Amino acid sequence: MSYFDHHNLIYFQKAKQLTKEVVLLFGKLPQTKTNEILYKQILRAVSSIGANIAEGYGRNNKKEFRQYLGIARGSALETEYWLEIIQETSSVNTQVLIELNKEIIRLLTTTIKNLGLKS
Repeated sequence: MSYFDHHNLIYFQKAKQLTKEVVLLFGKLPQTKTNEILYKQILRAVSSIGANIAEGYGRNNKKEFRQYLGIARGSALETEYWLEIIQETSSVNTQVLIELNKEIIRLLTTTIKNLGLKS
């Protein structure tokens, strides 16, 4: 029997990748008060995606897992907002991160819908 945990979920892997990319992104931006505020906001949102996937999976309850995926999806939508703000107000291109985030949103949305179907 193979071991399966949240690390095997593709949307968890992509959320973790996105979090690391956001951290690296801010290493490229000038250290200003505004960027510090943006960094804190987006880091809270993006890190919440993977954290809620992991916590929900650990609940071992389909209903709670679905609820936590909904929270993760909300955090992904917030992350999209912050990535768009950075894209529109700086010289840094965040389009690749926006696309990765949209993929995460699609995967979460599909999983949430599938978990809601009656067995």
